[in-house]
Amino acid sequence: MITHNIRFLPSQALIRVQEGTTLLEAARSAGLLLETPCNGAGTCAKCRMHVLAGHSDPRASEHRLTRDELATGWRLACKTLVTDSLEVELPSLVPEKAAHVILTEGDSIDIERDTYPCGSYGVAFDLGTTTVAGSLYDLHTGIECAVRGTMNRQSLLGDDVISRIGAIRTDPTQLERLQHLVVESLNEVIDSLCAGTGHVETTICRVTCAGNTTMQQILLGIDPSGLGEKPFAPAFLTAQQTKAKDLDLNVNPEAEVIVFPQIGGFVGGDTVAGLLAMHADVFDKPTLLVDIGTNGEIALFSNGRILTASTAAGPAFEGARIRQGMRAVTGAIDRLWLHQGELCCHVIGGVRPSGLCGSALIDAIALLLRVGLLDEMGVLGVPDSETPQASPQLRDHLCETENGASFALARQPDGTPLVSITQQDVRELQLASGALRSGIDTLLKKAGIAASGLDSILLAGGFGNYIRCENAMEIGLLPHVPLKRIRFVGNTSLTGAKRLLLSKAELVRAERIREIAEHVELASEPGFTDAFMDAMVLGPR
Repeated sequence: MITHNIRFLPSQALIRVQEGTTLLEAARSAGLLLETPCNGAGTCAKCRMHVLAGHSDPRASEHRLTRDELATGWRLACKTLVTDSLEVELPSLVPEKAAHVILTEGDSIDIERDTYPCGSYGVAFDLGTTTVAGSLYDLHTGIECAVRGTMNRQSLLGDDVISRIGAIRTDPTQLERLQHLVVESLNEVIDSLCAGTGHVETTICRVTCAGNTTMQQILLGIDPSGLGEKPFAPAFLTAQQTKAKDLDLNVNPEAEVIVFPQIGGFVGGDTVAGLLAMHADVFDKPTLLVDIGTNGEIALFSNGRILTASTAAGPAFEGARIRQGMRAVTGAIDRLWLHQGELCCHVIGGVRPSGLCGSALIDAIALLLRVGLLDEMGVLGVPDSETPQASPQLRDHLCETENGASFALARQPDGTPLVSITQQDVRELQLASGALRSGIDTLLKKAGIAASGLDSILLAGGFGNYIRCENAMEIGLLPHVPLKRIRFVGNTSLTGAKRLLLSKAELVRAERIREIAEHVELASEPGFTDAFMDAMVLGPR
């Protein structure tokens, strides 16, 4: 048996692996958590590593990396087999403490609370596909003590629920592994909450959790395979209750754990929690709730009627599947604008830019549409006709590469691009935007409501809080309505989980919302395919 040493920088982690092991497997064995949205399929290029010493075959990475990158030692970790001892630099480890979630401490929950003795604590969770957020409450006083977030470790097996369902359908033993990974994520948040406040884990006697259908079922150890094929049936609809000891949560073993009820298909507990937080069961004016994320949820409600749907928006809004996409952490461009014909950008942390996050991608697409360097079909470049809106300086940001057209968002002093968007990035944004917008249009049509008739659009979730609404409407992601009708409502899934944490009476309301909510299976709706094709066209409407 031939083995080789692999040293990973900058962590200095050293591991010995068998010849033929992939670099990705070696990194995971060394305890390094990498962002792998495509689950090792070699399509996302997020697992790029820089081989500094030792021989590695470049051929398996040719389909995603440029000749210059390959020549200087860059490789796709998921496709590169170890045939030599290597020293490898990992430039983009997943930022475990910088999850892209809304974390607001001290939220006031106007609710009649249950009675608990002094020293009793509880945790409310928003269990997302990509991130996990948790809030620690003093149940005796009703005061929020702290909020923490982290990455969902299940991302190791893919960035969306379809990937994770597919992993289980292919190998049923992966259910136990995925459950273990999500429990690890929850425990990491619990440990962080307690460490930051000085509280002891065993004082936590109540836990509530809201997540999409797949996440909730995996947490409970329930096979989600039924969600991978028609009729996309959830394993349960009513709320589930268990003990913390049955899930290996780092709290009081006898702590009650409540997992939210589910509506149908991929419309799960996070949607019910959001509707609970927004009092959707008593709204009288037409209101649209949109949670923009990996698994985009939409709800349309008024006068006691609630229509819900889930869209496979994919992870483009969170930076995944975008060539230089990243989360909203230090080094990410998060905002773009024009000033006197010059392109300007804001970089988180004020450092040299290393990528862009979803909000900047929307800004870039809207800007390029506005100046005529991108057409409504998503073709990037200078058209045959003149584009007077685009200054010569802007046109100079366009370039042709071996993989097609690209547009530099940030450049070095000599003009070399630092961060660019590519034609493929535009296509990924079109798919994500088209999926969400076609879902919105389908619900509006089913309810007989014109977009202009909406009283308000509520944007929920970590990502929705950061986008510029005018740019989201410019590209067609959101219906074109007066800006004053759009409101950011934060992490409604977490807010709903908090309400249930503080009052068991909220479970009755949550179940009532589940009962009256109508699940709309978008793909089965007449005209949905046409709506999706229309929504792929960029522009306001």
